[in-house]
Amino acid sequence: MHMKHITYLLVFITLSIVGCSGTVKSDNNTQQETSTIIRFDKDIFNYLQQPDSVKESTLKAEYPLLLPAFGRIAMDNSDPVTFFPSLREYFSHPMLMQIYKDALKTFDDISTYEQEIAAANALIAENLSGRKLPQLAMHVSGFRENVIILNNLISISTDKYLGNEYVAYRDFFQPYERQQMQPKYIVRDYVKAWLLSDVIKSEEEGQTLLSAMVNEGKVLYALSVLFPEKDVTDLIGYTAAQNDWCKLNEKSVWQGIVKQNQLYSTDHMIVTRFINNAPYTATVSKESPGRVGCWVGWQIVNQYAKKKGFSLQDIIDADAQTILKEAKYNP
Repeated sequence: MHMKHITYLLVFITLSIVGCSGTVKSDNNTQQETSTIIRFDKDIFNYLQQPDSVKESTLKAEYPLLLPAFGRIAMDNSDPVTFFPSLREYFSHPMLMQIYKDALKTFDDISTYEQEIAAANALIAENLSGRKLPQLAMHVSGFRENVIILNNLISISTDKYLGNEYVAYRDFFQPYERQQMQPKYIVRDYVKAWLLSDVIKSEEEGQTLLSAMVNEGKVLYALSVLFPEKDVTDLIGYTAAQNDWCKLNEKSVWQGIVKQNQLYSTDHMIVTRFINNAPYTATVSKESPGRVGCWVGWQIVNQYAKKKGFSLQDIIDADAQTILKEAKYNP
């Protein structure tokens, strides 16, 4: 396959915020109440099997924003004149079409995911002043951008959730990346994308390691509230052994951050080494899992929540320094 078609981002859940105005045609209240996932992936596949102008018009009418956003993400082409020929050409590659079919097979019956979303929505409404998730959709990008975010819709690329042993992943993704490329993570990632794009805002300027860690900790804490039945390892995407390593080495990791004066560092390299997905956290140890900074931030927020008994919204609204100080975090 041409490399253009399989380009992927190192940060797995990096968000593409596109098309920030307008709406997607559908009854918003119905979508939220039934937690129905829009099957954009099936509609595009149906068109690819038997293309015609009527289907093209229908797709344009049903997905006025998602269709061009998908074009930009998957094919680098949202030109209405050449979009559909480009779409057919893009998915004409046999390997890419097989991946598409495998994704449709894996996510043929999505009722369990929709039930999980409905349960999360109920807890969102309870904990965040009646808020709800936006409409949710599925697409197939050919191993490209994982998430498309519009102002009232989040779509996830299902071909990134075919199981960590999926054969086609081996040529394109490292084991640490494949670890979270499993169906069980798709609902978590819908909610995580919403939290990051609409609820928990990160600092654009002057981000320190502390603020980055606490921000990730807020996301993980929110996920623990919204998915109370999930194991902590599935919330962060660790194996049991990786989580155990963090617990055993929590004190030394924290002491290392403090002693090396990294806590208030604004050095982008230091921040990304602690936060971004990687085989291990380079500034800590080759035996460590990646994203140790996220795990530490989670412990800080957990301790703050236990000490203060604040609501989820209170915790989201608190600044990093306040959380650290009042948590009295010192493992």
